[in-house]
Amino acid sequence: MKTITKIKEHILSFIIKEEAKVNTEIEELRNKQHSNMSDYGLGGPYQRYEKAIERRKNHLAELEAIRKSLHSAVVLVPMRFYGYYCPSCTEKIYIQSRNPETIECPLCTRRIYRDGAYTEWMIQNNSRFTKLNR
Repeated sequence: MKTITKIKEHILSFIIKEEAKVNTEIEELRNKQHSNMSDYGLGGPYQRYEKAIERRKNHLAELEAIRKSLHSAVVLVPMRFYGYYCPSCTEKIYIQSRNPETIECPLCTRRIYRDGAYTEWMIQNNSRFTKLNR
């Protein structure tokens, strides 16, 4: 099994290679654009090269966004919550443990029962919530 850092390094090396390739393509397109400008002017071929360069710049911006998001990757942990419904307050209260069949409503102190269903949320690992509840 590969570690997360190795996987991130592999993805980062792929992004660097792709950026280098796109930068050389942009440079080649600019050279072709300027060489064709004397023959065709600012007409069709010049505009096509301009659009191709713009597409590659957008691709570079997307690669940069992926690189930034790579450093801020979030690991999510599934947590199961059991719901209790209070008919007086019309509020739903979630508790992590499923043991108590009835609890007191924290708003109106009425005895409420578990509704039988649970929901599973994906919560960020090492967040304040997971540190408090694990």
